[in-house]
Amino acid sequence: MRFDLCASEYDTYAAPQRGFARRVAEFARVQEGQRVLELGAGTGALTRCLCAVPGVRVLATDASAAMVEIGRRAVPQAKWELLDAFETEIPRSALQVSSGLLQWAPNPGHVLRRWVASLEPGGRMVHAFPCDPCLMEWRGIVPEGPVQWRDECAWRELFADARLRVTRHSLWVERHAFDSAHEMLRGLHRSGVTGRARLSSGRLRQSLRAYDRHHRTSRGVIATWAWLALEAVPA
Repeated sequence: MRFDLCASEYDTYAAPQRGFARRVAEFARVQEGQRVLELGAGTGALTRCLCAVPGVRVLATDASAAMVEIGRRAVPQAKWELLDAFETEIPRSALQVSSGLLQWAPNPGHVLRRWVASLEPGGRMVHAFPCDPCLMEWRGIVPEGPVQWRDECAWRELFADARLRVTRHSLWVERHAFDSAHEMLRGLHRSGVTGRARLSSGRLRQSLRAYDRHHRTSRGVIATWAWLALEAVPA
């Protein structure tokens, strides 16, 4: 992905992700004075909400140095560290959280098994991520993409295979309106969530025209966003 390159523009174009971060913070039920490990903190949308709880101590981590630097300035209440949670051993914690991270893992089941081993006795994890039917309109036109899309059932199976018991869950589905398919896709591109180019310029133009034609409403061109939050403990 292109998060390091797009860090300076991320907050401008990642409105859906910021909205879901607020929901994830509420779902996490962080207690006063609790220590929290945040993985994939980005520029600090979820971090800011977690730090609003009195006395909470957040260690915010991300694999992008540019994101960490922006997050450190935006949410100085947290402690910030550069950390690739997919490749590096993560600190032990009683509560680990993330929003919009785990879907990028090449092998999320393997990652979850590593993460659960770092939980302190009695600890829990809260991880949230986009899931099917997220961006189903675009995926119906352009099936190939940088993410392997899973529905809630598939994600719960991955957690169970990692010897995790899901104790709570929530699925949020929203429909966002854009002036055009081009504006929608530009937001994805400039927030860093697109990888290498997969379409020729001709096919891209054709796909954008099809999107405008099939998904325009009185509100504008519609894109569905879906975000799944799972709280889990070692089984």
